[in-house]
Amino acid sequence: MFIIFGTRGLKHTVSDSPVLSNSCPNCNNGSLVNKLYRRWFTLFFIPVIPLDTVDRFYECDSCKSAYNESIKTILQRSKEEINENQKRATSIYAKALIAAMTHMAIIDEDFAPEEEREIKDAIEGFQEMKEELLAIHENVKVNANMNNQVFDFLNSARNELSSEALINILAQAAVVLLADGTIEKEEENLMKEYLIACGLPKEMYQTLIDKLKQKDMTTLKKEQMN
Repeated sequence: MFIIFGTRGLKHTVSDSPVLSNSCPNCNNGSLVNKLYRRWFTLFFIPVIPLDTVDRFYECDSCKSAYNESIKTILQRSKEEINENQKRATSIYAKALIAAMTHMAIIDEDFAPEEEREIKDAIEGFQEMKEELLAIHENVKVNANMNNQVFDFLNSARNELSSEALINILAQAAVVLLADGTIEKEEENLMKEYLIACGLPKEMYQTLIDKLKQKDMTTLKKEQMN
């Protein structure tokens, strides 16, 4: 009989932490709920023993934006400071996302048109930064991770964003890997390197894949509704 065991990260709500009502800087009316990622020991893929806490953060119950715990202090500042902080976080998120998406797309030396479209669609979501993101995309497409540039973007995100936001970056970036329907071993290893660069344990890989599957299901549902 084979015994299958391992570890994985699971998200939990911190029940004894007050909800920050109607305070989301992104949608302006969602409430921020304190959550954490905890690493669990799994037996036959079932979490059985809680291990260490990977990160605590706040997540909007409406738009699902995620913030590190410093948002509680930031919300006490002026409206201008809150907006400036949100703008900086969005910029860091977008740069890390486009750099990682492009790097993932070229890692197998076969940059498909479908992958290019995914990246261009992502860039369109950040209109105020479009030219800057296009420049990052072209630079990584030509130079890959020269001078550690992709990991520098991820390290900047690590210093400013929550673990949930980082996993969302990697899950969205990983969409380009599914253009051919499979994730190769070298691509899986790259995602694990990205997790480490973001200060997250490589065991969070399964959490990343779960996020990716959720995105696929959401896309499928939208297609079925149209």
